[in-house]
Parts: sequence; structure tokens; C-alpha cells
Amino acid sequence: MSVDETGRVLSAYFTDHGGQWLAESIEFHDMSQPEPYRGRDQVGAWLHHFYEEAFPGARAEQPRLVVGDGIGAADWVFRGRHLGSLMGEAPTGRVVEVPMAAIYEVDGGEIVRARLYYDSASLARQLSPAGAAP
Repeated sequence: MSVDETGRVLSAYFTDHGGQWLAESIEFHDMSQPEPYRGRDQVGAWLHHFYEEAFPGARAEQPRLVVGDGIGAADWVFRGRHLGSLMGEAPTGRVVEVPMAAIYEVDGGEIVRARLYYDSASLARQLSPAGAAP
């Protein structure tokens, strides 16, 4: 996979987190969770829940991509309003801003593995009543 193709896939994924960019056998490691999400259906459902239900309209602000041959790294600030259930927690209506970073492996025009890193304690603080004003 060329550097250009890797960059194209990752740029498109950041624009639209749809399943078309995910390999059937993708492993998506949210490093704050004990187990990775596996397979296009499971990862796609998680991404849909996160971006369309828990934080509808959320976006990656100031995304930066660094790509190589079949691999890419990204960092951004996740910004969204908590309007749907997240991990069993009721919506708070609070806006969160969380720096995030990820490493992606791309093969055949699809993401085959991703590792997502962020400070989950910061996210929890921002969602708590004492953490931030809505």
C-alpha cells in the first residue's frame, strides 16, 4: 500500500467514519477498554453509536495525519456534546474536548487495525456534574 493510498484512506475515514473504510477482519483497540472491538460489524456499530448517538455531530478538530507505507498516525481534539447514552451513562448535555491519538494499519484500501489512545479519566471528569458546565 503506497503512502498516497494510505493517506487517502485515512483522510476519508476522518471525514466519514463509515464502514466502507474498515476491513472485514478489523481489530479496533480502544486502549481504555479491556478488549478490542473485532470485525467490521462490531467496529462499525461502535463508531455509529459513538458519533451518531452518544455524541451526534461530534468532530475531530485540528486533525494531523502522518502517513507511511500502509501505516498512519493521527492526533486530534475530539469535540462533541453528550446527547446519548455512553457505556450505560445517561446523556449529560455537556460538551467535551478530549485530545486523542491513534495508529492505523491500512491494507488493500481498508483499515485493518487501529489503536486509539486518549485520557478516559479526562472524558469522565468532563461528563461529571462537577467537571464542566453544559
